[in-house]
Amino acid sequence: MTHDETTSILANRLGWTEAKVSKLLQATAEVMGEYLSEPGTLSLPGVGQLISHKEREYISLNPETGERTLMPPAVELEFKLSPALKEQFSEMREH
Repeated sequence: MTHDETTSILANRLGWTEAKVSKLLQATAEVMGEYLSEPGTLSLPGVGQLISHKEREYISLNPETGERTLMPPAVELEFKLSPALKEQFSEMREH
């Protein structure tokens, strides 16, 4: 589903303009990005959880030059599907 399709569907369901829905989605993405830039868990009721954690920094070695570079810690993002949604998907697969 594209951004335009999502915006259109939500606008119709909420009775809002597409511009208002687009602003809401943009603000939501910004807040989520800011929150998940540090280790933590963001719960999306009925959908699941986004879990961010930092990987350890490490030293990378260039095999051609032998140059060592300190690689900064990366933020990894994991998604865990909610049990209810997982059940719904498994039921769909059975049919």
